[in-house]
Amino acid sequence: MVTTERKYGVSEAAGIVDQFVEQIREQNNETITFSNFSLVDQLLDAFGEASIDGWDGEGSVAVSRQTLSIARELVESLPTEFRTPEISAEPDGHIHLEWFVSNRQVLGVSVNPDGRLHWAALIGEEDPRGTCRFAGQTPVTLLHWIGRVCNG
Repeated sequence: MVTTERKYGVSEAAGIVDQFVEQIREQNNETITFSNFSLVDQLLDAFGEASIDGWDGEGSVAVSRQTLSIARELVESLPTEFRTPEISAEPDGHIHLEWFVSNRQVLGVSVNPDGRLHWAALIGEEDPRGTCRFAGQTPVTLLHWIGRVCNG
């Protein structure tokens, strides 16, 4: 006899609730950015953790307000239909945005204080990389690679 664990009761309705909750959890793991407010919160958290030299205990450089400002403009310019990137600070004082779908489907973008964006992707066997300048709008190059990573 096969039994299934129900978290919200034993009735048929409880089973439906369990399935619904599981679907919501799966959707949350595949978040799409309907609002960039959560990205700004992540960005501010990363800045707060890395706002002094040596923040990682190994000689790291603090994230500057200039880098924070450029990263915030970039985050706010991202189209809302893409998956939400993870945001973190890098030891060189840059801000890192990462769209991770799988080990073979990922894009990382490093934001530096002079507005240059260094990016690298891994899409199956492809490993494109490059540099572009941020000028107030998400560069077309990045839009292309974000789309390739997030949409397969």
